[in-house]
Order: sequence, then C-alpha cells, then structure tokens
Amino acid sequence: MNAQEFKPFGHEFSGIVEKTGKNVTNVKPGDRVAVESSSYCGTCDMCRNGHAELCRNKYIFAPRYNAFAEKAVCKAGALVKFDESVSFEEAALVEPMGVAMDMVEMADIGLNDHVAVYGAGPIALMAIRLAKLKGAGKITALAHSHSAARIELARFYGADEIVLTDIEDPVAKLKDERVDRVLVTTPPQTLRDAAEFASFGAIISMIGIAKNKEESLCTLDINRIHFKRLQLRFSFASPALFFPKCLDMISHGLVDVKPLISHRFPLEEMQKAMDALRCDKAHAVKVMMTASE
Repeated sequence: MNAQEFKPFGHEFSGIVEKTGKNVTNVKPGDRVAVESSSYCGTCDMCRNGHAELCRNKYIFAPRYNAFAEKAVCKAGALVKFDESVSFEEAALVEPMGVAMDMVEMADIGLNDHVAVYGAGPIALMAIRLAKLKGAGKITALAHSHSAARIELARFYGADEIVLTDIEDPVAKLKDERVDRVLVTTPPQTLRDAAEFASFGAIISMIGIAKNKEESLCTLDINRIHFKRLQLRFSFASPALFFPKCLDMISHGLVDVKPLISHRFPLEEMQKAMDALRCDKAHAVKVMMTASE
C-alpha cells in the first residue's frame, strides 16, 4: 500500500491534551477529553435556528483521525472534557453511545412502550439500556445466534425477550405481539421485517448502514406502511451530539459501558485485535486498543 492509498481510521477515542494552539481556550494541557467524530459549526442558519443536528457546515473529523496511534491532532471544538469519575475506556465509548442516543431520541419512546431492537452490536446494546431508561415496558432484541456474548449483554441491559433471527422468523414471532417502537441497527433489508411486525401507529428508527450499493437497496410495501400508519425515521448522528449527556450518565452509573469491552490489545497488536473482531463471533463485542506505557 502506498501513501496515496492509505486512509486513517479509528474515530472512537479519548485521551489527554498534550498541548494546544495559541487561540484554544476551551481545553488546556492535562485535560482528559473525549473526541467527537464530527461537530457542528454553530454559525450557519440551521445552528442559529436551534437545529445543530442539521448543520450545513459541520466539520467531519472521523476520516482525518487515526485514533490507533499514540497521538492525534484534533480540532479544539471536538474535544469534550470529563473528570476522573469516567475512565478513558468508558470515554472512548461515548461516540457510539451518542449514536444510540440519537436513534432512541428519534424513536420518541414513551412509558410502557414495547420496543424491538434489531441487532445486538454495541450501539444496539446501549440502545436497549437507553430504551429501558426511557420507560420501555418490554424490550425484544433480535440477534444472530452466533453472538453469544452479545445475547447475554442484551439481557444484562434490559432485553426481556431474544429472537434469534437465523433460527426464528422475526415476523412470525412478533406479528401478533404489540410492538410500538422498532430500533434498527442492521442493514436496510431488515426494514421489511420491521414494517411487517410493527404495530399500527408504530415508529421505526434506523441507523443501519449498507456496506455497498447493492446492500443499500430495499423494497418496501408502501401500502402496508401507509395503512398501518407507520413512521420511518432515519437517525444520522453527524454532527455528533449528546457527548456531555452521555459522559454524565456514565459518571452517575445510569449506563454501564464497561461490560461492552470484550477484548483489550496494545497498539502494537493491531492485527490481533482486528482478527479477534472479525473471527471471534461468539465473544467479540467491543475491542479496545490502548496506547503503550
């Protein structure tokens, strides 16, 4: 791979500010900070009209960062301070927690709503906990049977029922149940099932991203959606929001993110970390990389 082909990756991270530019006032050397993957500008018309989530000039940091490194140069506005009540590992999980928060907020979950969560990755697992905190009455997690650790975590975070999607038909399993909200973190094709088993008047909130153009295409029965009065809401947590709220919730024990960390590797063992994430389907949840001492 030559220099032109290299693309940095890694955008969920935290660390200590080593030094700052002369015009930086929001942080100082020694501060513990979590880093937003993108940030709103604060000056465009959408930001000034109270809709920072629709910022027209957001600065996307993720493609520019290489979080798998001892040091990174970051935009000052993307840094969110936290104190010692939150560990660096916990702070590194605030970025995906913010994604889960955005999806849950989009779903407008109310007291005693029955919620189905499609997927059992870290974002889906945190969404289960957030839905429980919102007052969900029953939560059903839809997961693949090979994800043993994730299934147990789904129960830990508040799932009352597990549907194994490679063994059971989700539509047959849930179509006669009450499903007020569906949170989708899986590829677009699962929207078809969600629209089938969602109850009349349900809200479907989705963040699932396709790997390619072919996977991104999804055919839906619009008449079915229309006559069931369903709402499809697409969450896109860019610019990143909710970092302070997420850090505060972690600090006060409302969301325990530590159990999500299934593996830990030093930076020198990057290949082992990637292999664990790709190959250890039964146990891998979140692989944490740490800088060498």
